[in-house]
This record gives sequence, structure tokens and C-alpha cells, in this order.
Amino acid sequence: MHKKSLGIMAGILMLTLLVTGCGQNKEKKTGIQVVSSLDFYGEAAQAVLGKQGHVTAIINSPSLDPHSYEATTNDAKLVAKADVIIENGLGYDRWLNKLVNSAQSDTQTVLTVSQLMKRADGANEHLWYDLKTMPALTKQLVHQFSKRDPKHKAIYAKNGAIYLKKLAALDAQRQQLQAKAKGQQVAASEPVFDYALEEMGYQIANRHFAKAIEDGTDPSPSDITKLRHLIREQRIAFLVVNKQEESPIVKQLHELADKEGVPVVQVTETLPAKQTYLTWMQQQFNAVRKAQDLK
Repeated sequence: MHKKSLGIMAGILMLTLLVTGCGQNKEKKTGIQVVSSLDFYGEAAQAVLGKQGHVTAIINSPSLDPHSYEATTNDAKLVAKADVIIENGLGYDRWLNKLVNSAQSDTQTVLTVSQLMKRADGANEHLWYDLKTMPALTKQLVHQFSKRDPKHKAIYAKNGAIYLKKLAALDAQRQQLQAKAKGQQVAASEPVFDYALEEMGYQIANRHFAKAIEDGTDPSPSDITKLRHLIREQRIAFLVVNKQEESPIVKQLHELADKEGVPVVQVTETLPAKQTYLTWMQQQFNAVRKAQDLK
């Protein structure tokens, strides 16, 4: 999903006027209302919130591309009525930030995950693959919900602790993978999975190639040649492929890896249907373990 939006919000003036009007005719809300750009951030919010409010995730299907998504008038209404908004930042969901700015609310809390994780512009935007992100967001949600609704502070703390315990299983799995990684080189079609790979202890051998694919440009001939050599000479432990975006050159390299006996780990950028953040991550970590077992 490397296609950057060419026209993220046509008709932004109309949305701005609509949002302004929403403030004059708000429906009565029950509990804390949360809007998140991405479904797994919404999952964390709902886990902490429990029955004390409602969460709406705008990107809630693997068929929606967060980069090129164009906000709707209904999205503008949801944002205008939200108490807490969760955005990824780093330009990944700029369309949500525009809606937040249009709402011009002094009572909303906006949580930008990139700021929470102290990631500056230009950093890898796929923050949810950093295993420290979801626990940090969960703790911040407990804090923000408790501040907004002190009456249910104990509930938020309990719910947060339960969700954090579930997330801890991922780190245990990472440690097992790290024990076998031993600083080996891997290659990736895009930098989607890079945070997780680095935390497992792998060295990424083709960053320049991967960035070109992510940006929607052609990798240089030298980058392609280098990656072909890495595969043919089996100098990488495995090849990571974002199966949602297999360009012709990535497909050729995938086929070459299969031919040369180099394991291929398939990942996705967005949460698959009928999965939770935990089951999604575990599935992909299991794919890494299988690749390790083949070497």
C-alpha cells in the first residue's frame, strides 16, 4: 500500500462547513466517544473503554487503503462528535488530521501515535509493528479515559491491565524468534515489517530497494541486481513480502526465492478480516518461525 493520495479530500470546504454545523445539532452521547483512523488502534481503545463508551474505526476493512482514503461527510460528523481521536501520524492518515483541524474543538483529546512513540517526520510509518507501540497506546488510553471520566478510573485500569497481559504474549514470542535470528540478514519488498524484524534481531539488507517499492517508484537496476544475488547466493535468512502489494518485480523476486529455496514470509499492512491485532501478529510471527525452521 505505497500509493500516496493524490487528492485526499476533494471538497474540504464543504466538509468544514458540515463539521461546523454538527456542533449546533449534536445528538446526546452515551459515555466516551472515540474515533480512530485504524482498526487495531480502535481495538485497543475499546478494550480499555469496555462498556463506558463507543469506538469507531474509519479504516475497518483490509480493502481500504489508509494512504489514499478520502474522508466522507459521515467521517466528518463522527470526528466532530468524538471526545478522543487516535491517529497514526507521519502522514499515514493525513486525511483524519484535516478533519480534526476542521472540527476546531477545544474539548477533544487527539492522540497521535507517532508523537507518543517520539518518531519524527521521515520515520517508518508502520508503527504498529513496533511491539512497544500498542502497550504505550494502551497505557495512554487508560490515563486519558480516567482523566475524562474519573468515576470509572478503576474499570479503565483493570481493562488496560487485561489487554496489556494479552499483548505480553507477543513479546514472549519475539524473544523466542530473537534467539534464532542471531543477526542474520533478511530482505523485504517494503519496509512494512521492519520494526518487528529489527526487534527480532535481523539485519535488513535492501532498504533502498524496499523504500522505492513503498514510494511507488522503480528500484534501481543495481538494487535489483543486488537483491537477486542475495537470493541466489542464499545470503538472506528469508524474504519478506507484503502480499497486498506484489508489483511485477516483487513477484519475480518472490518466484526466484521459491526456486532457490529461500523461505518467503508473507505479511500484510492492514488487519485481515475477522482477526484481532494479537492473532494477526501471532500469525505473522509464526510465519517467521516456520522460515527459521527451514534454514
